[in-house]
Amino acid sequence: MTRLKDKQTLIIGILSMLTFIISPIVRIKPNRISMGELVSSIELFSFFSLGILFLWAIIIALSFYGNKRRYSYQILISILLLISIVLLIPIKAERLLMGTSPRISLSQGFYFQLLWVYLTIFISSKKTSQSLAINALFILLPLWVFYYTSTIGLFDDLSLMKEFLTKKNQFYNNLIVHGTLTVFSVLSGMIIAIPLGFIAYRYKKAEDKVMIPLSIIETIPSLSLFGILLVPLSRLGRIGVLSNLGISGIGWAPAYIALTLYTLLPIGRNTLSGFSSVDKGIIEAAKGMGMKPLEILFKIEFPLAFPVIFTGIRIAFTQTIGGAVLAGLVGGGGLGTFVFLGLAEASPDLILLGVIPIVILTIAIDYLLRISGEAIRSGIYD
Repeated sequence: MTRLKDKQTLIIGILSMLTFIISPIVRIKPNRISMGELVSSIELFSFFSLGILFLWAIIIALSFYGNKRRYSYQILISILLLISIVLLIPIKAERLLMGTSPRISLSQGFYFQLLWVYLTIFISSKKTSQSLAINALFILLPLWVFYYTSTIGLFDDLSLMKEFLTKKNQFYNNLIVHGTLTVFSVLSGMIIAIPLGFIAYRYKKAEDKVMIPLSIIETIPSLSLFGILLVPLSRLGRIGVLSNLGISGIGWAPAYIALTLYTLLPIGRNTLSGFSSVDKGIIEAAKGMGMKPLEILFKIEFPLAFPVIFTGIRIAFTQTIGGAVLAGLVGGGGLGTFVFLGLAEASPDLILLGVIPIVILTIAIDYLLRISGEAIRSGIYD
């Protein structure tokens, strides 16, 4: 009897087939405000459904296969599934469109399939040792396919695409603002938190005095923090120079300060952990060789602690990308603008216009920083 080799993939494969059969994959709407009708995957794809189910069945079968190459096969099949589902939806739904401004809204069945594909790729990539070029190919191939098909208008009937096309310039402007807030908040957090973490490491009596306030800041809800910042920033905004910079109780300033404050704990805590993890024997050996304290710090302690510090920076980046959504609530711009506008207009697709890029950015930045962190670690310890 063939023994099960990968329980996780088996469970994902079974759940993917069940949700594909049960959950509606799209909602066909005659116009923007209508609720429309739900359409199941089987009804939409007809006999193509057998192909999708067959690909998931292969992934299930591979969970019983012992060779490590199966992980590469699972990634390839998952990418093929993703491409097939995304391309088939507008092609097959076109015959169902009716109304003055018909559109296709993606339903829970699609997001379930997206989740199972992502989990399969994530689990398989963890267990295989593909080269960076192969991993890049796996990422770029579906992106190129989707980009090319979007340029020929294949996705124009998707409600999400219609929202994007009507707010294209606003989208790019808010994307830039979102990225700028994230980068500068994390950089500011690094400038503040790394020295604080080092102080907590160097002077043990100062550890609680440094880390407890950072922990308290992390527990303050975002809306409360915006409220705390409102009054002092409003008063500072009356000063001519600061007013010219756009500092006020609302806008980019409270968002930037709040996001910076939330980066302090992960970076500071990892800085403390990083320096604490340095082998004391190495430091003593360096002292025995006559190295000065600053030389020990910058040539031994900091390089050895940096991989752990970098992990804190990665956590801060991914946390800030999501947290920057709240900038839209105080007029700071960013992709959160679409989220709150969509909530006000009861438009799920407008909400997704803000949410989906944030999810993609979070996954992409986390992946790139994780690869960079592994390269840094291997460069230091090899």
